[in-house]
Amino acid sequence: MLGTAAPTAYDLRFRILDIPVRVHPLFWLVMAILASGSNDLSRILVFIGCAFISILVHEFGHGLMAKYFGYRPQEIVLYGMGGYCQCDLERQTPREQLAVLFLGPGAGFLLLGTTLLLGAVLFGITLDDDITLVRALFGLQMDRLPSPAFFRLAPVAQHIYFLMIEINLIWGLLNLLPIWPLDGGRISEVLFGLVNRGHGRRWAHVLSLLTAGMLAVIFLRAQQTFMAIWFAYFGFINYQVLQAISQSSRYRTYDDDGDWWKR
Repeated sequence: MLGTAAPTAYDLRFRILDIPVRVHPLFWLVMAILASGSNDLSRILVFIGCAFISILVHEFGHGLMAKYFGYRPQEIVLYGMGGYCQCDLERQTPREQLAVLFLGPGAGFLLLGTTLLLGAVLFGITLDDDITLVRALFGLQMDRLPSPAFFRLAPVAQHIYFLMIEINLIWGLLNLLPIWPLDGGRISEVLFGLVNRGHGRRWAHVLSLLTAGMLAVIFLRAQQTFMAIWFAYFGFINYQVLQAISQSSRYRTYDDDGDWWKR
């Protein structure tokens, strides 16, 4: 999601569908911190496991779509608060870039749908139950409690089901916000570039800066300090990118080869 993670001697490495995967130690640490609101070790481990599966599926959405277009993914890396797939995005056509970028969140939403389908088929959890859980996630007033089918699940199964909805829905929607370097910000960068090659990249980062700044203020007023800091950081890095673009334009050192695919 943010930058790259240098290899360490403590990385977990494996390969799925002929794509190398590397899990940086910071991934486990940050996920444990995010789950630290619970004093129950089992709930912390469940959160880490659900996040691991969900983020891995997200990155494989990018990787498999890139592979479909003939670009061999070099590596999928999970670290910090997310992950990334190295798949030569810069050398793809805009249509290919958009498909690769959309398939990350798309894979997460597919995993969400699979979770809901399994809940319905195996445990009798209804669509009304799912809507009730989603309303709870968004802090909306619940008109009803989930049906007895949900409460018949073991507490750990309830927790897994709820987390798979939360991670793949909430994190997926957040990732589609037009804030670089999230997928939504990269998508807006591609779209603005199609509208105006010379200024599209700048426009995308201006939009990212404004969106991130607005959300930082909203979350700060809602006393959600972590989210406010998170979006403020995104705003800061987009400000830095805009400064770099401005400097490059001033000294004419910026080389945009975005139309290579037309040659």
